[in-house]
Amino acid sequence: MPSLRVHGVCPHDCYDTCSLYVTASQDRIERIEADPAHPLTRGFLCYKVNRYGNRLYHPERLTRPLRRVGPKGSGEFVEVGWDEALREVALRLHEVIARDGGEAVLPYSFSGNMGVLAESSLDRRFFYAIGATHLDRTICTAAADAALSWVFGTAVGPDPETLPQARLVVVWGTNPVVTNVHEIPLLDEARRQGARIWTIDPLKTETAKRYGHHLPLRPQSDYALALGLAREIIHRGAVSRAFVDQYTWGVDAYAAVAEAWTRERVLQRTGLTGSDFESLVEDLVSRRPLLFRPGYGVQRQRDGAKTVWAIAGLSALLGAPLDEGGGFLLSNSGAFSLNWERLTRPDLQTKPVRHMNMVQLGTALQTASAPKIRALIVYNSNPAATAPDQRQVIQGLLRPDLLTIVHEQMMTDTARYADWVFPAAMSFETLDLYTSYWHRYLQLNVPACPPWGQSVSNTEFFRRLAAAMGLSHPALQASDRALIEDALDTPENRQAGVTWDALCERGAMKVGQGWGRRPFVDTPPPTADGRLNLSPLPIDPEPLGGRGPEESDDWILLSPARRETIKSTFGNVASIVREDAPELLMHPEDVKRLGLEEGAPVTVYNERGEARMKVRISEKPQPGVVVSYAVRWHRAAGDHNVNQLTSAELSDWGGGAIFYSARVKIRP
Repeated sequence: MPSLRVHGVCPHDCYDTCSLYVTASQDRIERIEADPAHPLTRGFLCYKVNRYGNRLYHPERLTRPLRRVGPKGSGEFVEVGWDEALREVALRLHEVIARDGGEAVLPYSFSGNMGVLAESSLDRRFFYAIGATHLDRTICTAAADAALSWVFGTAVGPDPETLPQARLVVVWGTNPVVTNVHEIPLLDEARRQGARIWTIDPLKTETAKRYGHHLPLRPQSDYALALGLAREIIHRGAVSRAFVDQYTWGVDAYAAVAEAWTRERVLQRTGLTGSDFESLVEDLVSRRPLLFRPGYGVQRQRDGAKTVWAIAGLSALLGAPLDEGGGFLLSNSGAFSLNWERLTRPDLQTKPVRHMNMVQLGTALQTASAPKIRALIVYNSNPAATAPDQRQVIQGLLRPDLLTIVHEQMMTDTARYADWVFPAAMSFETLDLYTSYWHRYLQLNVPACPPWGQSVSNTEFFRRLAAAMGLSHPALQASDRALIEDALDTPENRQAGVTWDALCERGAMKVGQGWGRRPFVDTPPPTADGRLNLSPLPIDPEPLGGRGPEESDDWILLSPARRETIKSTFGNVASIVREDAPELLMHPEDVKRLGLEEGAPVTVYNERGEARMKVRISEKPQPGVVVSYAVRWHRAAGDHNVNQLTSAELSDWGGGAIFYSARVKIRP
């Protein structure tokens, strides 16, 4: 059989959403290469995707449906046929719904595959049709999304292709060397042309080392720093009246909140030196174009929404959006026009249903009532490893009366607790449509070969499950092409010529051109009055960071992303994840304080649980801060990972997760 080369897209939860070419022969993928013509992918891939073949045909890849025969969590299963598995699962789901109603069924998914179809299409139709509990998918960006909606009315920022025009870039709470590697050539180009790049981060990240101007603020003090900078700019008379007066409202209320953050209070809260603070202020008032480039790290804390609001307001005070190459770039997901109503079909739901926040899965499984959660259907996610407060999550998954159904590619931590596991196709074996939350290219992923073994796509899984349950609505059997055409059916796409045929021909098409080169200047924001809303969020403006029962604990624990994995996705690929246990990065002063040495085993603990880790001496964290990268599989780490220690408490606004607000104790 001759080889086939098709356009593909990296499916993972990453800013870059790389454009690829995938070559297959004899129904097996042989090569994955970067698209050299894509303006942002630029012909190179990250560490992980360069080794993707090791995951595609991993010895543990699931190829047939499995039925549990041992205790939950034991990983003891037998292979069964699709017909038998679907028949039994459909029978059990009908029993649950007949007894307690559709709300006794809870879906759990996120962005294990970022495809529009894989993430949010037939699955949503299915759960609407059975009246399942609605899952609020908040674990990654919810606090930021709420703040962006408040200020801008949408999640849109400058086109990253304009970044090299900036002469000052403030990289805040993100580490693009690791998490957004295709931004690095743009930052490097800006620097070659005279830009200064500041990195604001509690950790001395790879990005901070690369660009040199690093503000090592204390964790959870970003809000204080943003408002302190705003106050300083207001007092200096450096506010851009040309921007603020024409394009915003609420600036006086914003200034009133900032007024409480004196220079002395900010330095005390952040731990920064006066000279560093002053140097940043001088650059902010003198260098243009000015781009604020925050990442989602800034909002994974108790004050997450307030922090995004404060930084966005700071960018507006300085008039950053007036210049091409400047502005505030956290997300461009709002630049895409998709018909979500037509794609997900909420009209299939016959009555209102309750909502549950995915951050609090453990609590939902153990305490939800009227009705109790009787069935859990997991796909695109591995909550037994990635959800916070793991002890509660696993106790919930161990419930003998909980029917757990998992659609998965590998025998993950979550799959080991399932009653039934169905094999999931890899993205390069499926048809799908991809947006991005960084750039503005809509891309088509064409399957290079059939799914391996008996695995199926997310859409095919829900087609089969709907048919097995006797759900007859034709919307539950729509083809993948029909779903994509439903998604594309908007006036904006029709006007721009973004169609199925055009995507098949080109693979990637740039969208969001209606925003112009200067969002919110060339095109007004979709707010009530067409201006940016700088007024404070409708919550207490005082910071929450540091409050609560954890105040007596000794170390702040951060669990950022690392180069080798995207959450738990590559957790069982030995060629990528090499260490045999979770590592705890500690500053030399803290290692000496505890009388430890490199490689020493320690127990990291708090009121939620404990995890065994190995010490790694590092200058990356400050004294009093420790780091354990997200996120190891339990099975590969002695049934421990960092999420035994993180909290299911919600952020200040928007219902987001607060992974970076954990405090811990450490014992040898």
